[in-house]
Amino acid sequence: MSADRRTEIAVVGSGAGGSVVAYHLAAAGRAVTVIERGPFVRASEMTHDEPAMIARLYKDGGAQTNNEADMFVLQGNCVGGSTVLTNAVCFRMPEDVRQSFGAHGFALPPDRLAAAYRRVESVLNVSLLPEDLHNPATRRLENGFRAIGREPGRFQKAMLHCVGCGFCNIGCRYGRKMDAAQTWIPMAMAHGARIDAGIEVRRIEHSRGRVRGLRCREVATGKEFVLRAERYVLAGGAINTPELLLRSGIHPSRAGKRTSFNAGAVAFGEFPEEVDGFDGDQMCVHYIEPRFGLEQIQNPPVSMALTLPGWGTDHAERMANYRRLAALGVLVPTRPTGEVFLGVGHRLLKRFFDHSDIRFRMGADEVAAFRDGLATAAAAMLAGGATRVFLPLAGMPPVTRFADLDELPRFLRDQKDLVGFGSSHPQGGAAAGNDARRDVVDPEFRVHGFENLFVSDASLFPHSIRVNPMLSVMAVADCAAEVIGGISMPDAIADGPVANARRAAVAAQ
Repeated sequence: MSADRRTEIAVVGSGAGGSVVAYHLAAAGRAVTVIERGPFVRASEMTHDEPAMIARLYKDGGAQTNNEADMFVLQGNCVGGSTVLTNAVCFRMPEDVRQSFGAHGFALPPDRLAAAYRRVESVLNVSLLPEDLHNPATRRLENGFRAIGREPGRFQKAMLHCVGCGFCNIGCRYGRKMDAAQTWIPMAMAHGARIDAGIEVRRIEHSRGRVRGLRCREVATGKEFVLRAERYVLAGGAINTPELLLRSGIHPSRAGKRTSFNAGAVAFGEFPEEVDGFDGDQMCVHYIEPRFGLEQIQNPPVSMALTLPGWGTDHAERMANYRRLAALGVLVPTRPTGEVFLGVGHRLLKRFFDHSDIRFRMGADEVAAFRDGLATAAAAMLAGGATRVFLPLAGMPPVTRFADLDELPRFLRDQKDLVGFGSSHPQGGAAAGNDARRDVVDPEFRVHGFENLFVSDASLFPHSIRVNPMLSVMAVADCAAEVIGGISMPDAIADGPVANARRAAVAAQ
């Protein structure tokens, strides 16, 4: 064990929640250390080699699943966390969700939250994706939606001079995606924050309602040390934050419970002509209603092959028609019935499986929502001109006519029937609320019963927010930073690449 290290505020995790808190506290003059298990991979080190980048940037190399191995859960394992791997999609939290959180005891005052969104959006350059970045398949999907009476929407995204390469999910080698590693982290560093990458927090040392230190380990060397601080912020995400609480014996009857997801799978439409969906941004059009959402997702070849249904020669033949394929992801917001827990592997096989398990099964109403979402996606693609639609269902033949969709209930009865089913939007597990018997975190972001331990990530959410959560995690973190640091928030943020670009443009005039 090496000598203790010290800081004023320790932030565990550098993704959407941790990066925003770290920036605001550093900008307010606090000494901040950010601990990140993954590496710090700069844009110049990123490539379009999908297998290599998936292995380098994703937790467990993209192979994290639930305990029954019928659901993948994607998370980042790098500085910037999962924000580095998103498509930069930005939705504000639906108002009914905000109100529901309040009913659960986690009030987010509308004026305060709106101000947080404005600050975050200014840093991320959130704006409507320009049509000249739309890939050619987008028009077919838009026409298809309108033909079946659904009006498609366009995405707000966090980009700055995007080139439309379509490789967002393995990082941005051009540095044009305004993820946390391009914005909040370097902004925090400019104000003196320390970023310690390649460090894993093994346990929270605590006694009598106060954290005494974080027991840490260098991933590369195995060397251990204790990081001591005045305040500690957990921001490892909806799987890692509950896991750390459980490892540390903190609220073991509540931590990890009430985990929810935006759970999804992808439907593929094959068109008679080349639509070249790869030639532009991956995600350009969507249709969202309360029970499910449909989002265009035009993956590069390796990622598409991993989610495209079919076996053997069928799969090979479908991939050979890559240029004629368009894709719609179906997202269903789930109830908070999942659980992060320390299972048999953790207890008995620590040397080989030293992390938490995830338990989740969709309920009958969620399966029904999936059926309706898949039917809507297939109908939109058929109406847009697709000759075959491949649904992510084991055993279901390609859909070639609307009547084929009547067979959906026979092929989709349970979660296990879905192919390529999973989520990159885990939420909950350390839910916030005002009931110390039920909730892990209080409404002021402090872990119930602790003086100096806080949480700022998607694990706070009492249930799924339905839409892509990155922007809302950042806005809630903006609110959390004000409370954790006891600081006054600025009306506007003058730091970051967007502000620098604006200043440069003015100077050039």
